Amino acid sequence: MNYITAAIAFFYLSKKILQPKTRVVHNLKKLFTAFGLALISWVCTLATVLIVAAFVSVIGRSLSWYTHFYVSVFLYGTAAAAKLILVHTLAKKLLYKNMNEQYPGDIFFDASLMIWTVALAVITHLGLCSAFICAFWVAFPLLTKLMIHKEFSQKGATMKFVMMYMLGMFVPYLYTMYLSWTVFEMFTPIMGRSGSEIPPDAVLAGLIVVTTIILSSYFINFIYLVKSTKTTLITLAAMFVVTLILVCSGIFFPYSSDEANPKPKRVFLQHVSRRFHDLDGNVVKSDSGIWINGFDYNGISHITPHVPEINDTIRTPCEEQAPFCGLPWILPVHFMFRKNWYLPAPEIVPRNPIHFKVLSKELTPRNSLRLSFEVSGPSHMSLYVRPHEGSALSTWSLGDGTPVASVGGDYFVFYSHGLQASPWHFWVELTAPEKHSHGVVSLAIAAHYFFGEDQKSPQLYALLERLPNWTFSSGWSCTYDLFVF
Repeated sequence: MNYITAAIAFFYLSKKILQPKTRVVHNLKKLFTAFGLALISWVCTLATVLIVAAFVSVIGRSLSWYTHFYVSVFLYGTAAAAKLILVHTLAKKLLYKNMNEQYPGDIFFDASLMIWTVALAVITHLGLCSAFICAFWVAFPLLTKLMIHKEFSQKGATMKFVMMYMLGMFVPYLYTMYLSWTVFEMFTPIMGRSGSEIPPDAVLAGLIVVTTIILSSYFINFIYLVKSTKTTLITLAAMFVVTLILVCSGIFFPYSSDEANPKPKRVFLQHVSRRFHDLDGNVVKSDSGIWINGFDYNGISHITPHVPEINDTIRTPCEEQAPFCGLPWILPVHFMFRKNWYLPAPEIVPRNPIHFKVLSKELTPRNSLRLSFEVSGPSHMSLYVRPHEGSALSTWSLGDGTPVASVGGDYFVFYSHGLQASPWHFWVELTAPEKHSHGVVSLAIAAHYFFGEDQKSPQLYALLERLPNWTFSSGWSCTYDLFVF
């Protein structure tokens, strides 16, 4: 069905190009000129809206739409629509000023139809089921065009033509708006936990631009049919400027504690005690503190006024010599959360401490080094492995025996068991150079106390109580031990 729909559309376009045969080259040139202008308008629109998103992020007003989604529509949607209309208005005045308005209107409809038809054929060929969406955007507009062609060619863009045109486009537009809303319903909460490195305004702005381009694809031709777009442009520009001023003023607070529609700021707090051992097993560094993750691009900027000691003076640097920056991650997502805060706090002494023991070190027939370990501790633990320069982790006793590195080259294992379990035994095998005076591998183990009497320290309890009600916090205690072998 998709291929038949695409074939009919290609037949329609071919017939338009080949009539009359003496103007085939001219018709092709005009069609691809319209196609090129459409691409230019998309690029200009995306660039403009992303610049606005970058500005909003730089001034610290990111996620202003997190609770008030309509803000993103008035900020980025109006900017996208205005830029799209402006580019085509300029093209109309520079390239099509001496032409009958029906001709550019007709050619831009054909350009949109060609784009959707090519997309339909390619996506169907790739075997993607979502090609049916493109089929909607080919079948309904083409059928509508054939039904109202006589009305348009004889009388131009009359009110009857406009009404019939919009009625014919109703199904693809309604379904696409439904899908777009589903996408925004999914991505808006995700942007609240997307990490400190991805500007959420840029992501949402990009989604709004894509939605605007799709929804405007068969309405671009109206820009060439109407006498003036001045009123529309002024209205969109005014809405954009007013919204931008309000966003910059900070009137739209990102988070909400509304029980009916909560939009909380997610915060993870871990009371950590860390010990770093050298090649001889001696503790060369130790510290304790409450490790804080803001989980979104705003970090802790909105929390500082409520808890002054949580500020940028306690930003923790990455421990470059330790896997995963020397922090007890529970997921291998450290590359998304490069901004961390570490508030000094007393050392924790869990009632059920972790016990880490080296069972053996042996050289295998393959001339590689095998290290065997025994670990006992709480029900949830994290293992981090970093082979030193010149070394490589060739195999281990976990999974199918093939180690898979995380982003950054370190290896991560999350291990959990029931309340009662025998010690965890595992081994790792590394290939190493003959000279390795600084060790072959750094291996760290973290114990997470997610429940029970060791879960929260008094300091952690006290800090959690001080967080504002629009935060959703998770807190627990953990220990982190790094060893070099």
